[in-house]
Amino acid sequence: MHSPITERRKSRVRPVLLALASLAVALLVACGSTDEVATVDGEPITFDEVTALIPDTGDTVDVTRFANSLMLVVADRVMSAEAEEQFGVVRTVQLIDAKLGELLMQTGLTPEQIYETYGLTETSLRLIAAQEVTADQVTAELLAGAGPPDEEELMAIYEGSLNELSQVCAAHILVETEEEGVAVYDRAAAGEDFAALAMELSTGPSGPNGGDLGCSSPATYVEEFAAATLEAEVGVPFGPVQTTFGWHVILVNERIVPAFEDVRDGLAEDLRLSEGNRQWVDWLTLVLVEAEVTVEPEYGTWSTEPSPNIIPPES
Repeated sequence: MHSPITERRKSRVRPVLLALASLAVALLVACGSTDEVATVDGEPITFDEVTALIPDTGDTVDVTRFANSLMLVVADRVMSAEAEEQFGVVRTVQLIDAKLGELLMQTGLTPEQIYETYGLTETSLRLIAAQEVTADQVTAELLAGAGPPDEEELMAIYEGSLNELSQVCAAHILVETEEEGVAVYDRAAAGEDFAALAMELSTGPSGPNGGDLGCSSPATYVEEFAAATLEAEVGVPFGPVQTTFGWHVILVNERIVPAFEDVRDGLAEDLRLSEGNRQWVDWLTLVLVEAEVTVEPEYGTWSTEPSPNIIPPES
């Protein structure tokens, strides 16, 4: 049973995994037989180019899946051409192979497992890897003229990230009312053994274990509890603190808060990566909006609002 003060955080999903997941759809409908399904700046995209990204399903293919796959081809045409024209960068087979290896390591899956899990083909997986290579190259160019990070901004990020950066070893006693919390605090502050009080009074699942929560980042706790673990004096009972689970009396046994100087370089790199991702998205959106894209109506509709995309036809 999980502690009631623990709030599980959703992990951030890399853009490439979102791209993989976006291809997984089911309903099959018949497609037309026109060879040319779209054009990018006057250059055709063929039906076979798109279906090469989709596992063989016989004579039919889902219209939403086809539109998503077509969008990958359109985006690839635009980004690779604009990257070469604007920055002179060209992705090579070697770079794509290396990126593919990185993606496989990140997922922890074999190519065959990725094909089965995400409904991909070797061609679609290599296309995603190729687009990641272009993203890396363009991002590097966009950031080439960036100056050093602003120290005040880094300090603000540091102060706002202490929940994630710090480590606390704590115990707590959970009760239902503020009055009970005050009574517990008074007894703990008077010198009664905290673990014994927790075993006697705590309604939380850690009570039988003396209220011990182990050591973790405050970010694993709900906001009010996390703030208290950073505010409390080490070794001194603190509270009572109200959360959605009740009232807590907290004992922080150890707390490690890294100095700004020790994490500054990592924060600067995170900031650089965040800014690079923002500039990449802005650049890609702009070049897609400015591209001349046409889509045959039976395969979808090209739209740039609210963002560039191919809208599947109604089935």
